[in-house]
Amino acid sequence: MELVRDITLILHFIGLAMIIGPFLVQMRAHSGYYFGWVMTGSLVQLVTGLLLTGLAEMGLADDPDMAVNHTKIAVKSVIATVIVIAAISAYRKQKKLAGGDNERKLLPYLHTAGALAIVNVILAVVWTGVVR
Repeated sequence: MELVRDITLILHFIGLAMIIGPFLVQMRAHSGYYFGWVMTGSLVQLVTGLLLTGLAEMGLADDPDMAVNHTKIAVKSVIATVIVIAAISAYRKQKKLAGGDNERKLLPYLHTAGALAIVNVILAVVWTGVVR
């Protein structure tokens, strides 16, 4: 079971890198945003985050005094869902743009996805995941 958790956690980190990497690299770019990477990373983050929650629930099932912090999971899941929506919206709008159109108007989507991913990292580190 520990191996499954480790692999899921590695995939979760890779998904995070696929969001924050393009965000940091392309913050000042005028075009050519990699929303495909951000969209894929956000979907990987959401799915693996839910899998990690399920694995944590299974691991704590034998201890009646310990439980997963469901408030934290709900907040992080809502943020992750907003990131997915922003990434998919931007990806679809980018595909509709003609070659000469200004992609700069897609920058708020990139900022939203990247900033919220950083917020989710902060919440993951600062907010305790298990309650007694």
